Amino acid sequence: MKSAGTVGIAVMVSRVLGLVRDQVFTACFGVGLLTDAFYMAFRIPNLLRDLFAEGALSTAFVTVFARKRAQEGDEAAWRLSRLTMTLQCLLLGALVLLGVWFAPAIVGWMAHGYTQPGKMELTVVLTRILFPFILFVGMAALSMGVLNSYGHFGLPASASSFFNLGSIVVGVGLALILDPSFGETAIVCMAIGSLCGGILQWLVQVPALWKLGYRYRPAWNLSDPGLRDIGRLMGPALIGASAVQINVVINSVFASKFDGAVTMLAVAFRLVQLPIGLFGVAISTASLPGMAVAATLDNKESLRQRIEHALRLNAALCIPAACGLAILGVPLIGVLFQRGKFDSDSTLATARILIAFSIGLIAYASSKILVSAFYAMNRTAIPMCVSLGSIIVTFTLNWLLVKYTTFGAAGLALTTSTVSIFSSGILLANLACLVGAPSPGTWKAIGKIVVASAIMSGLVFLSLWIHTELGVGFLFWGNLSRVVVGVGLGALSYAGMTRWLKLEEVAELERALLRKLKPAARS
Repeated sequence: MKSAGTVGIAVMVSRVLGLVRDQVFTACFGVGLLTDAFYMAFRIPNLLRDLFAEGALSTAFVTVFARKRAQEGDEAAWRLSRLTMTLQCLLLGALVLLGVWFAPAIVGWMAHGYTQPGKMELTVVLTRILFPFILFVGMAALSMGVLNSYGHFGLPASASSFFNLGSIVVGVGLALILDPSFGETAIVCMAIGSLCGGILQWLVQVPALWKLGYRYRPAWNLSDPGLRDIGRLMGPALIGASAVQINVVINSVFASKFDGAVTMLAVAFRLVQLPIGLFGVAISTASLPGMAVAATLDNKESLRQRIEHALRLNAALCIPAACGLAILGVPLIGVLFQRGKFDSDSTLATARILIAFSIGLIAYASSKILVSAFYAMNRTAIPMCVSLGSIIVTFTLNWLLVKYTTFGAAGLALTTSTVSIFSSGILLANLACLVGAPSPGTWKAIGKIVVASAIMSGLVFLSLWIHTELGVGFLFWGNLSRVVVGVGLGALSYAGMTRWLKLEEVAELERALLRKLKPAARS
């Protein structure tokens, strides 16, 4: 709980800075050619980051590193980290060179719907600038894995804050110097800023590793047992992660057909990522080392309890968050983004996408915890098969929704939510067969969460209706009033209902928060 709270706070800061970065983008560039080119260009190396750095490799490395340290000691674990870092740098370095060389072909395949003059060419230029990002983020991910295994969660989780900070400061600074009108040169400056942010994300973790006693020296031994264990875990995981990235590619291909869709999908998912990162990723990151140890000791009861506790805590936070995002979507996006070149039509279109994403928020966040549990048990084949099956579902639903409905980009977001629900349900069913079904107490707790969230939603709807009846407009101050009143009323009503229903997870959160606040008050 303490570790998850530390990670959650760090992730929240990172997500807020990411939100600021998107606000800067949309205010300066609007929704159209320049932002679509940037988000598509950034998506390509970002896919590889999820595949080779922060996804399959990171989770497999943490699992084996924690086990190696518990069984053989620190020196063996350090040696494994050096071997992994060397191999990763060589592989990702080669991947960067190939990506830069073949950028025109990659962009032409992923963004074939970009028919505006100059849009495809600009995307290729930005892709070549951003491709080295994967190398530095890969090193940052391994550094994060080492620090997490030693119980250090705050700094690694906040490293992405430095990425966002570097992106904003360097990118905007260069743009103001070279292209204050924020045209094509300015968007190139933002790409350079993002690359600098990726480098900073790795560098800020180096002093903490040095303090632990880590000294990197190139090492090479492909027959090392620990390295082979990582490879065995990564094999099925890479296939599963590849399937997830194929889904992203499918969404990107369909989104390129709609002008501004790539940008609006990125902006809407940024808001959904806040609770996913704050709750799902934070709880998953903090739980993985403990789950790996419980699995190593073959303590199924302890493992089951850890998984259940993580899922209940996640549900207590993500279900009301999803309701709030869906209900307050229009005023929230209006407050955050409706300025400069981002107009009211963009707000309404993005809000529809946000509602569609919110439907799958709890499933998406829960899948982070479920996949970590399978990794801890060395059962990576199951997530792999689920991910492969999701490819068929993603393509079929996207094709049907684009061809036979007028949902547009919102249909793509709805597909993402549907696939998340489908995947997490199958993962949960398989996990129940391995460690036991969730206890009745877990289902009872989720029922209480749903009831409290439903009552909260009704009250937030009522506050929006009152604003409309009073003639409050939909400009900045009217939207801000809707958000402040809605969030405040929702938080108070949810806290009150969960206290009345005696929901232990929320009480646990309150106790943790009070423990954090008491030392601060004394100081």
